[in-house]
Amino acid sequence: MNLKNYFLFKNLDDKDLNEIQKIVIIKKLKKNDIVFYEKEEPKYLHLLIEGSARVYKADNKGNELIIHKFKPVSLIAELPNFENIPYPANCAMDSDGVILKIEFEKFKNFMQKGDVCMQIMSSLLRKMKYLDGIIQNNLIFDTETKIAKFIYDNPEAFEDLKQHSIAALLNIKPETLSRKLKKFKTLGIIKNENSKLQIINLEKIKEYYSW
Repeated sequence: MNLKNYFLFKNLDDKDLNEIQKIVIIKKLKKNDIVFYEKEEPKYLHLLIEGSARVYKADNKGNELIIHKFKPVSLIAELPNFENIPYPANCAMDSDGVILKIEFEKFKNFMQKGDVCMQIMSSLLRKMKYLDGIIQNNLIFDTETKIAKFIYDNPEAFEDLKQHSIAALLNIKPETLSRKLKKFKTLGIIKNENSKLQIINLEKIKEYYSW
């Protein structure tokens, strides 16, 4: 495996890459395999290089409330490593895939080289921007506009997530979301296909909503 193919290592020299090879575990996973559990102590950086994964909380009935979806190539839940705190949620695979597990304590020696810190900071900022967007939406917009903006900004997540997870992210009741989605269907923005929500016309949202 050529680590230079991945953003975290692309500017490191061959000597450093050879050393990093010694602290990397290549983990092949199946759909629904657990990557880590909530409250588990973080020992590795997790770099998703193939497949997709989800970070989620489970309620007392066992329902998953999905916090974030990940596509390759991306770091998953790197903040607990830096803060030395347990994982705040669970992570599982959404498909078959591959994750690089990097021993964090040993990897620290390389973090001042080849803009590794900047790459990690950029990854953290993207996650913060995503969460900040959700928080701002909850504070500023009415329910219908909030749903419209979520669909427009996160079309893949909208089609991937279950309705109760979308409702949890947007801080609205599932029955309210269901009622509003009926209007989006009437407007020709979305449809149900094989019991899944699909977007028909993303740009049509801007004809009816503004933010």
